Amino acid sequence: MTMEPAGRLSLKARDDRFLRAAAIVLKEYTITRRQALEDGWVVFDIQGGTKDYVVKVHPEWRGQPQCSCPDAAQRARDDTRGYCKHIIATLLKHEEFRGQLLEVFL
Repeated sequence: MTMEPAGRLSLKARDDRFLRAAAIVLKEYTITRRQALEDGWVVFDIQGGTKDYVVKVHPEWRGQPQCSCPDAAQRARDDTRGYCKHIIATLLKHEEFRGQLLEVFL
């Protein structure tokens, strides 16, 4: 299955989310990988912000990474192909998934 980029790409919105992911999420939040897969997806719990969220990443790129935060479903969907700061931070933190960040640059 090939991943289709969703939505358009705003370079400013992308860069803002990368900066927030690096400056806030990676430094102040806890990103915990669950031991069990959910339907083939690796699941991460994100804690430390105003609410806790869940990020799902498919190790074989069989779907776009997902986050339960409102930004991923709204503005990020429209501006950065669904890549919110939580998804970006999770992919940055876990080397095995960093390649999936290419979707937000292409």
